[in-house]
Amino acid sequence: MKVKTRHVLLFILPALALYSLFVVYPLLDSLTLSFYSWKGVGPKIFVGLKNFKEMFFGSFSKEVFNAFFHNIYFFIVAATLELGLGFVIAFLLASKLKGAKVFRTVVYMPNMIPLVIVGFMWNLFLNPQIGLVNNFLKFVGLKSLTRPWLGDPSTALMSIILVNTWRHLGFYVLVILAAILNISPDLIEAAYIDGASNRKIATKIVLPLVLPTFRTLLILLFIGSFNVFDMVYAMTGVQAGPFRKTDVLGTVFYRTAFGGLGSAFTDMGLGAAVTVFIFAIVMPLSILYVFLVERRERAW
Repeated sequence: MKVKTRHVLLFILPALALYSLFVVYPLLDSLTLSFYSWKGVGPKIFVGLKNFKEMFFGSFSKEVFNAFFHNIYFFIVAATLELGLGFVIAFLLASKLKGAKVFRTVVYMPNMIPLVIVGFMWNLFLNPQIGLVNNFLKFVGLKSLTRPWLGDPSTALMSIILVNTWRHLGFYVLVILAAILNISPDLIEAAYIDGASNRKIATKIVLPLVLPTFRTLLILLFIGSFNVFDMVYAMTGVQAGPFRKTDVLGTVFYRTAFGGLGSAFTDMGLGAAVTVFIFAIVMPLSILYVFLVERRERAW
């Protein structure tokens, strides 16, 4: 039965309308607003490329690039931990260890907790006086390692990344586990018969076969790392303390666009320019990834 074009469009139209209203329109509006100076009320003043000049070459650039490098650091560490630990745990679960099904549920549970609750909970755990982490270190005789984790400039950002890893790890474990279980059991069994160790099977057989999944997860991590805001906001506030050591582009945008929160630069137009900067980082790499994946699939 031939499907008419108007019927296809009829089914697509509701989703397209919602996507245009909540994604395309805000994106285009932000792009337009980035060429204006606007305090949120009153008339908008057209300033051309002044916001971008201020962001890249003016005094505001120090704040922006400080946050930008934190986003890069966030991505590198989060990708290493979440994909590395995710692969190890997924491989162990695929080995049909006793209690694997229970552990699979346990490892995914943090992913179901809202980010704000996670941030509040770990703020209590990392509290230097009453926190569970420092009290545990004291209990096991490692009092010298105790510190104000979110108040120490050298540990604040890493603490947030580790909490972020704890919260999201379950998702990556389940996705990688699905990819591992999709590998032919005959291939693994043949390797065991040939005397291959678990380490060799993991690195020489399983890892190469799940690399396509890794690439997909890596681009998702990249996008997520440059859109991170909730976790930083929940744990160190929009001030991104101490001394902006946990600042990311999301918190810079929030302070700049809405003002009154410790930023010397308060302008909705300048804040919109920050979002355009984030978009300019994420979108080209995402398109490049899709292009490379499609070209690889055609080659196969």
